[in-house]
Amino acid sequence: MSDKLLGNPEQAGVYHLPATCHSAVELAARKLHYSHHHLEIHRGMSIDTVLARIGEALHFPDWYGANFDALNDCLTDPECLPGKGHILTIDGCEQILASDSAGYATLLEVFAAAIEDLRKTGVSLWVLLDKPAPGIRTLTGK
Repeated sequence: MSDKLLGNPEQAGVYHLPATCHSAVELAARKLHYSHHHLEIHRGMSIDTVLARIGEALHFPDWYGANFDALNDCLTDPECLPGKGHILTIDGCEQILASDSAGYATLLEVFAAAIEDLRKTGVSLWVLLDKPAPGIRTLTGK
């Protein structure tokens, strides 16, 4: 995994991250001085719980409402997510996909919209999923 790739806001997005690439992403995040956060989704978690856990993982302020609109607002607010680069790895995606496929699709749409908004400001946000999904490319670093 190249820190050159992860350092390019134009390439930032929602990707599938194979398990074999986790350590390379962690190393690149350190080299780039990006914040790197991890979320583990467990069986039985609702989309509301996942949204709350995302807020905890990214250290959103207390006013974060743990809904899709609030997620977009916090992801694109430089006071909530300061810095020039962020990586969020999410494991257990199959759990929420199995229990709430519509909620999972909306979550991916919110991530994609926030990433597009951030790209315009030169900020990189990478959301890296442990499960491939339709329309989501695999991050290989090549």
